[in-house]
Amino acid sequence: MARIVGAVTTSHIPAIGAADEYRNADEGWGLPTLPPYRGDAAFSWHLIESLVAEEFDLTTCQEMLVDHAFTVPLKLLWPRPQACPVLTVPVALNTVQHPLPTPARCIKLGRALGRAIASYPEDLKVLLLGTGGLSHQLDGTRAGFINRGFDEMCMAAMVDAPEALAHYSIPQLVEAAGTQGVELLNWLVARAALSGRVEKVHSNYHIPISNTASGLMVLENRA
Repeated sequence: MARIVGAVTTSHIPAIGAADEYRNADEGWGLPTLPPYRGDAAFSWHLIESLVAEEFDLTTCQEMLVDHAFTVPLKLLWPRPQACPVLTVPVALNTVQHPLPTPARCIKLGRALGRAIASYPEDLKVLLLGTGGLSHQLDGTRAGFINRGFDEMCMAAMVDAPEALAHYSIPQLVEAAGTQGVELLNWLVARAALSGRVEKVHSNYHIPISNTASGLMVLENRA
């Protein structure tokens, strides 16, 4: 049974789920609620204990409601949630309430997460999902802001040089990518958890008729 470790975008509290299932609730947008996704509490506690040992202060949730940042990507991968063949571990980053974690700190978290996954005694297949938009802003005078050049630079850096993004401060990231563009932090955690040589399997970037750019990357560890 494969596992998914996913970075979730819209939580106020940095947290890792430690439950055997995760439910979602009505967010008020008309998105349907879905059947619960299965968790893996034993794997979750291993990740939590490993990260705490590396001096990351975490909130652990034995009950956790997950939002669209968790359910939508999984439903795109497996359209029938009740038949989803994987176990899940939600990792919720703070991309909403300032002060936010810096890109440099998120890279350190991702690397520690990768070490935690690699040290698990069972031989598992693990897929890391870093979810969230690239450049976008939903409100204010810059509502609808998209920075294609910055997005494409970030996607290129994700392959070979994610540390090149570590020097950005949060105000600089907001200026370059919009107030909600800080969701890039989730991409950095997922990318930094990959070790060794990384190859790009697939990449796509699209600006739809809306206020959010859309990017998709599939990266793979290679020996």
